[in-house]
Amino acid sequence: MLDDSASRFRRRLQVMGLSDSVITAAWPDWWSDDADASPSARAELRYSISRKLGLDPHSLLDDDEAPRFVWKDTAHFKHLTGETDIQKLMLTSFGTALGSMLLSGTEASASLEGRSASELRAAILGRQPYVRLVDLLSLCWSVGVPTIHLRVFPWRRKRMTAMSARIGTRSAILLGKDSLYPAQIAFYLAHELGHISLHHLMNDGVIVDLEPHTSSEITRPTDPEEVEADAFALELLTGTPQPIVLPAIPGGGARSLAETALSAAEDLQIEPGTLALCFGYSTGDWAIAIGALSYIYTSPKPVWSEVNSIAMSQLSFTSLPDDTARYLKNVMGESA
Repeated sequence: MLDDSASRFRRRLQVMGLSDSVITAAWPDWWSDDADASPSARAELRYSISRKLGLDPHSLLDDDEAPRFVWKDTAHFKHLTGETDIQKLMLTSFGTALGSMLLSGTEASASLEGRSASELRAAILGRQPYVRLVDLLSLCWSVGVPTIHLRVFPWRRKRMTAMSARIGTRSAILLGKDSLYPAQIAFYLAHELGHISLHHLMNDGVIVDLEPHTSSEITRPTDPEEVEADAFALELLTGTPQPIVLPAIPGGGARSLAETALSAAEDLQIEPGTLALCFGYSTGDWAIAIGALSYIYTSPKPVWSEVNSIAMSQLSFTSLPDDTARYLKNVMGESA
C-alpha cells in the first residue's frame, strides 16, 4: 500500500544506496507538504522519480517492497574494484534513463558507428590546426550524440571518468572526470567515441569507465575493448594509434615541457596539452606532464562548465516536459 510519507520514501531511496545529490536533483519542484496528504500526488512523485533514475515504478508504489532498477545485465564496467551488483545496476539504470532523456532533446543525425579515427581527425583538421576538446564536442552534437558533464552521481562515492549509453540506434555520452585542463577530458571523450565507433555498445547497453587505481592501469590497459578505445582516442587526437614518444628533457621541468609542446603543436598537428600528456604517457613522469598543463592553459577553469555550456545551447529543452528539462539542468549544475 502507498502509505509512506515523502520523507520515508526518500529514506527508502537513501537506504538502497542512492546519493542525496541525485535524489535532490530528481525530486520534482512541484512537490509540497500539502501534496504529501494526497495519495495521487504521492503516486505521481514515485512515477516522476522512477522515470529519472531508471527505477521500476511498481516497486516504488508498494511501500513494503524494495525498489528495483529497470535495466539489468546491459553494462560493461571497466576497472571494477569490488563494486556491488546494486551499485552497478544503479549506475546502469541512471545512465540509460538519463541518456534517453538527452536523446529526446537532441535531433537525430549521422551515425558515428564504423567511422574511423583517421576519418574524424581529417574532418576536424580541415578547419582547425589540431583536435581540441571543443572540436570533439562540436562533432558529438553535430551527429546527434548528446554529451554532458555530470555534476551529480547516483553513487555516494564518485569514481566514474565517463560513460556511453546506447538507446536503440543512438548513443549519449556522460562525462564524470573533473579537470581544469581540456586535454585531459578530450582524451576521455575521444575514448568514449571509440567505444561508439567500434561497435562496443549493444542495443540499450552501457559502457562505464571507472577511475583506475594505479598508474599501470592508466598506461597499460589489458581489456581488449579498452585497448581498442585507447588506440582510437590516440589516433583521433595525435594521428597515430600508438602513444607519441617524447623523450625526457635532461634538467627540464614542467615549464620547459610546456614551451616545447606549445612550439611543436601546429607542426605536429597535436594540441599542446595533449602533447604534454603524451610525455607523461611515454615516460611515466606524470608530475611534469600535469605541471606543464598549468603553463599551457594560463587561465584554467573547470572543464565541466564549458562542456555543459555547449550542451545547454544544443539541447532542445522546449521539446521536453518541464520536469524532465529541470532534471537535466540539475544534473548538469545549470539549474540557476
